[in-house]
Amino acid sequence: MKITAFIRKWVRKSYMYLCYMTRPRNEKTVYFASFRGQYSDNPRAISECLHRMAPEVKIVWLIKPQFKQYVPDYVTAIPPTPRLALKAQAQASVWVLNYIFRKQLGVYKGRDNYYIQTWHGDRGLKTIGYLTDYSKGKDYNGYDMSDCDLFVAASDYGVRKARQGFLYDGEVMVEGMPRNDKLVHIDKHREEAAEVKKRLGIDGSTKVLLYAPTFRDDKSSQQCAIDIAASVKSLESNGEKWLCLIRSHSLSKGISVDSNSSPYLDVTFYPDMADLLLITDLLITDYSSCAGDFLLTGKPVVLAHFDRSDYEAQGRPLWVNPEEAGYLVAKNQEELNKLLSNLYSYDHQAIANKVNRFYGTKETGQSSEAIVSRIIQKLNKH
Repeated sequence: MKITAFIRKWVRKSYMYLCYMTRPRNEKTVYFASFRGQYSDNPRAISECLHRMAPEVKIVWLIKPQFKQYVPDYVTAIPPTPRLALKAQAQASVWVLNYIFRKQLGVYKGRDNYYIQTWHGDRGLKTIGYLTDYSKGKDYNGYDMSDCDLFVAASDYGVRKARQGFLYDGEVMVEGMPRNDKLVHIDKHREEAAEVKKRLGIDGSTKVLLYAPTFRDDKSSQQCAIDIAASVKSLESNGEKWLCLIRSHSLSKGISVDSNSSPYLDVTFYPDMADLLLITDLLITDYSSCAGDFLLTGKPVVLAHFDRSDYEAQGRPLWVNPEEAGYLVAKNQEELNKLLSNLYSYDHQAIANKVNRFYGTKETGQSSEAIVSRIIQKLNKH
């Protein structure tokens, strides 16, 4: 088994080396990949900003077939087949990714490849990488950050996680998460939010509850932990009309809901979480970094920690105490119903301010521009 893995790693690196050595020398190309084939997240925000600021740059994306419909015409979409993907990556001057290589895969990075890591979980509650519990038999120690040139963070907390979770000792740019630039300036994106609602068939006056749990290491699919019918009923006791959207994590195969639940809309298919947060009025999650992202809007966030003991026992101890950080936390459906019934009795902007201080949040709303400026600088040196 080890011999097979070694041979596979050697073949990949050798092939990338050959592609790198035969690359076009006068072409300015940036390679993007988000969750190994989506058009989404921080890479998407950077890609779109790059096209605005430097339309002459060739933009190449790793895209799975089901997401190709969302890709702009100016993007060169590459399917996730090893031969084409490795070649595109090796020949690009700059790499922009939101996931981290594992050492055993074997990736060749040439002297003229500049690698930007925009890790997608800046303010997630759970431990990552080398911080996870090895005694539970999980293998998280394969992360390789040795080739990374620039790590993107949005908080003091995020920097600490990069240093300790990934053992990264290189340069960190702390300007914010590019995907969150629109949340920092949410009032400027009202038309975009209306378009997303229209695309999903949601009435403009309907309030949106988004339930977005993170994945479980021991399960391939997710279970909706909250009672949607009870949650919506509690919210509508305030005299408003609400619709629940549910979204599974990108590492899960889907999310199942009790057949007796009230109407909901599964938006797992929607390519970018950032768009969904634009239209959300209340976010319920568990241990996901989207909680820290959505707080930038000053709108309500509730953590449904119905399985915290089991979750931590599976080897994912939380890195922070969420109550100490300032979050609203429900430990069961009864507590959740009570919170939702009294949602407007809380000062959600004050809650957001407290949590942001706890994290040392540094969201500038100009992260995309800052990273693109660095990309252009590197391209002009080639």
